[in-house]
Amino acid sequence: MVVTTEIEKASRELADLVKQVQAGNEVLVTQGDKPVARLVSATQKETKTDTPFRVRSLRGHRVLTDVISQEELAEEMFGRQ
Repeated sequence: MVVTTEIEKASRELADLVKQVQAGNEVLVTQGDKPVARLVSATQKETKTDTPFRVRSLRGHRVLTDVISQEELAEEMFGRQ
């Protein structure tokens, strides 16, 4: 869950906002209507990946793979180049 708070309120209630983050929430700090900061857990693992993925058709089956060359794909699938 994302909790949104104004920057002035955040500066007064930092301890409470840290408890929100420890509880698994994300805190979005705004100034006016503009987001200026985000508080997230320092121990939470990132689940995002920067590796692009592509849907490939492989003998009639669609598979999701990271972007690799044709040679790498052949080596992975058939043990050859």
